[in-house]
Amino acid sequence: MIEINSVTKKYGKFTAIDNISLSVEDSSVLGIVGFNGSGKTTLLNVCAGIFKADDGAVYIDGEDVFDNNQKRAFMFYLADNIWFPPTSTIRNAAKYYADYFPFFDFKVFTSICELFGLSEKASIRSLSKGMKKQAAIAIAFGAKPKYLLIDETFDGLDPHKKEILKKLLLEYINDTNASVIIASHDLGEISGVCDHVAIINGKNVILNCAMDDISNHYRRVVLTFENPVEESIFDGINHRNIKISGKTVSLTICGDIEKEMEKLKNLNALETECSKLTLEEVFVAETEAESDNEKIRNVFK
Repeated sequence: MIEINSVTKKYGKFTAIDNISLSVEDSSVLGIVGFNGSGKTTLLNVCAGIFKADDGAVYIDGEDVFDNNQKRAFMFYLADNIWFPPTSTIRNAAKYYADYFPFFDFKVFTSICELFGLSEKASIRSLSKGMKKQAAIAIAFGAKPKYLLIDETFDGLDPHKKEILKKLLLEYINDTNASVIIASHDLGEISGVCDHVAIINGKNVILNCAMDDISNHYRRVVLTFENPVEESIFDGINHRNIKISGKTVSLTICGDIEKEMEKLKNLNALETECSKLTLEEVFVAETEAESDNEKIRNVFK
């Protein structure tokens, strides 16, 4: 189990992540999503024991991971730009990492290289960005970690290789009961493999729930009134991204859906249409990305 307990990390006066608490059970995948610069990579570096938290700590099965080589031997951090030994081949790079991971399985490593169509004799320098990531994935699974941290690893992979990675992740978790954290800005890529999701916006966690519960906490509602309405009538309703066009109002409600729908019912709209949200729509609602639309429209004016 990975426990992220009230973690804060600063760079000088800049706070990258602030008082974040999350947990990842065995046989579970936590997806951490957010814009570039939201603190995802910093959080993974703290989880990997590379950075020391300014406040709080990350625990692996109850032990602080920082400066704990015994626990880190069972954790692999698949960084966005993983380090390879200079001038090495893929096979030699795997041997380098095998020195640090006591259960490294070269059979698994070779099988994944074959899945990706990689030659173990190929020089790392000769590989494209996507092929380097494929080599890193083969090494990561070969290390047989109990805890796997992945940062933006779907980037640079073609659709076929992405599907291979997703299936490998699911198969690996079923086989080993590993705990996995995937940080990404691509919601579509992680939604098929994660059972929990946390959204980071501006250094804080603004949503943390099971994937299956997302639709239970959000609804897109469109209301039609007899006469034009003002936004003030929605005061007291937990809503996001409201849009008013004369007699028609579109908004996202969140939290206790039954309670919020009852409040809307009391507004006596002529018609009410309600629909569930996807993870992408929840992300937009919580980060208020739609607020950029007006700025975008004005860029070239």
